[in-house]
Amino acid sequence: MKFRIQLSAIIAIIFISHIFSAPAKGVESLRTDGINIFFDPDFPIPAGQTLLTHYQSKKYVYVYREIIPLEVGGNTYFAMLGSNSGYPDFYGGIQYFKDGSKAAIFSAWDVGADGSCSTCLPGTAAPEKQVSVWAKGPRTVTRPFGNEGTGMNSMIYGFDWKLNQKVAMLASVEAAGTGSLISAAFKNGNEPWEFMTSFFVPTRYDMGMPGNYSFLEDWTGGDENIPRSYLVGPSYLEDEDGKGTYFTNAYVAAYNPTGTKIANKHVVTVEDSWLRVRTGISIQINAKSEYRLQLGKPTTFPDISEGKALLESKVAGKSTRYQEKLKKLEEANTAKAIAEANAKAEAEAKAKLEAETKAIAAAKILAAKKTTITCSKGKIIRKVTAAKPKCPVGFKKK
Repeated sequence: MKFRIQLSAIIAIIFISHIFSAPAKGVESLRTDGINIFFDPDFPIPAGQTLLTHYQSKKYVYVYREIIPLEVGGNTYFAMLGSNSGYPDFYGGIQYFKDGSKAAIFSAWDVGADGSCSTCLPGTAAPEKQVSVWAKGPRTVTRPFGNEGTGMNSMIYGFDWKLNQKVAMLASVEAAGTGSLISAAFKNGNEPWEFMTSFFVPTRYDMGMPGNYSFLEDWTGGDENIPRSYLVGPSYLEDEDGKGTYFTNAYVAAYNPTGTKIANKHVVTVEDSWLRVRTGISIQINAKSEYRLQLGKPTTFPDISEGKALLESKVAGKSTRYQEKLKKLEEANTAKAIAEANAKAEAEAKAKLEAETKAIAAAKILAAKKTTITCSKGKIIRKVTAAKPKCPVGFKKK
C-alpha cells in the first residue's frame, strides 16, 4: 500500500508542465486534489504469486479503457491508461488547456528512468536505454522529454474530445527481438480509431500488459476551486489469442501536491460499471486518502477489433510476436513428435519384452511337466524326456 501511495506522487506529474510559468517566489500555487486509480485482478492471486508473475502467466497484449469527461477547467489531465515500476513504462489520455484547446497524449519512459527526477534533462539517458519512435500518426507530434525522468512524448493537438462523450484508448505491447513496442490508438466518440504512436523500448516486457492505472489531475495549479470530473470504466485486457477479461477491482489514492494540504475536496463513487471522480469542490467530510471499490462488470466485452487491426498494421516489420509464436508452435510440435516416437518405441519394446517373458514362462512350465526315462537295447542306453516319455521301438524301459 505504501508503495502505491509513493507511486501516486510520481505519476501525477505531466510531461509538459515545465513550459508553464511558476508562481512568484514564496507564493503557493494551490492545486486541486489528484486522484489515482489502480486496477487489480478481480480474483485473488494464487498463493506464491505476485502481480508480476501473474501477468507473466497471462501475457496480456492489449489493454483498453473508456472514460467520459464531465467537467474541466484550468489545465486538466484525464489519464486513461498508464503503467510503470518494472512493467511497460508509459501513460496516455486526454488533456484540456487553460486557453480552451485540447489534446491527446501518449508517452513512454526510457528504460530504468526515475520518474520523480525533476532535474533529468531530455535525451540524457544512456543511448542504449532511450525510447525511440517506430511509427506515428499523421497528426502526431513527438519529442524527447525530461524533468520527470526521461523518455519520449507524443501529442495530437486539436484532438477535439467532447464533454459527456465517450473516449476510448487502446494500448498494446509487442515483442520486437530484444526490445518491445508500446503502441496506442484513440477513439473519439463515434469517430474511427486514430493511431497515435508506436514506441520502441530497448528492453523485453515478457510479462505482457498489466491492469493499468488512470488518474485525474490539474498539473499546474492556481485553479483549486474549479470542478473537474469524469467517469472511468474498468480495465479490459486481452491476450494474443483474443481471450479477454475485465479488472473491476479498484484501489483509489487521493493526494494534494500543494505542500502539506490534505486531500479532502473530492468525491469518488461507484455507478454500476463506472467510477465517478470529482475534484475542485468544497471540503467533503467523508473524503479519504484511500479507497477500495468494486465496479460492476459490463455484461459484454468491447469490440476492439478495428483498434487492434490498426495497431498491428503499424508494428508490422518490427514486431516479432507472430514469428516467435510460430517458432514456439514448431518447437512444441517437434517436441510432441519426438515424445510420441519415444512413447511408441517404448511401447513396442515393452510388448516385445512381455512376449519374451511369456514364452520363457511357458517353456519353464512345460519343462516342469516333463519326465525322463532310461531305455536300453542291448548295450545301447538312451534317455527320453517328454511329458509322456516312451522308449523307441526295440528299446525297453529300464
